[in-house]
Amino acid sequence: MRLVELLESETATLGEVETLLKAEPVLCGRVLQIANSAYYGLPRAVSTLQQALMLLGVYAVKGIVLGVAAAAAIQGSRAVSELERALWRRSVAVAGYAQGIARACRWGYRVAEDAYITGLLHDIGAIFLTARFPGVYHSLIQSDSEPFSIMRERELFGYDHAEIGAMIAEHWKLPERIVRAIGEHHAPYLPEGDVRLLTASVMEANLWDIEDSALAEALYPVAELNTLIRIEKQTAESVRQRVRDTVDALCELLLIA
Repeated sequence: MRLVELLESETATLGEVETLLKAEPVLCGRVLQIANSAYYGLPRAVSTLQQALMLLGVYAVKGIVLGVAAAAAIQGSRAVSELERALWRRSVAVAGYAQGIARACRWGYRVAEDAYITGLLHDIGAIFLTARFPGVYHSLIQSDSEPFSIMRERELFGYDHAEIGAMIAEHWKLPERIVRAIGEHHAPYLPEGDVRLLTASVMEANLWDIEDSALAEALYPVAELNTLIRIEKQTAESVRQRVRDTVDALCELLLIA
């Protein structure tokens, strides 16, 4: 993904990004549609790529580009199954939650935008398996709860969906920190280094949809997360509500509704 490489470059100019985006008219149109969606809540309508880049920033545009490109790469021209739609919808929600968590914790703009991208792609391995082995993977998901389905993934495919997701992200030449965060989003620990906050935001975002405390502790290092992440209840509910209000529209714009 040449565009993704350029968006990741610290020396890339807005003009270079705009030029490359304009060479992809469908992608260009999708970026503008999503930039104007309720999710971003911009004060005025965005009509040009230059405005989108200026108002949203390069990292936010990168998240939009990756979402559209990933959906197109996995989906192709075939019909999308109900399970794929459900996985994508959950991924869009986790992306919004993770970004909101990183912002509430004041971990910085880059971590927040990377959290959105990682959340959006964290289950790309599961989406790939659903697309590639629809009958087998659907049966696996239906018959096992998540800790056991991860073990069954390794038995059936040689890797679990987090590991496959990391391979896909690496193949797409995404930054190492995002590759690692995708690959370790079901790890029983928080990794060290620059990927720690990124992984924590995605893990915590997943926890927001899990009401069973025993299941949560089986899937994620809850104690570590509780120590690292402290968000006021009102702030958390505000993030949840904003994501709930916009997730369906975002899925439609990503062509995965």
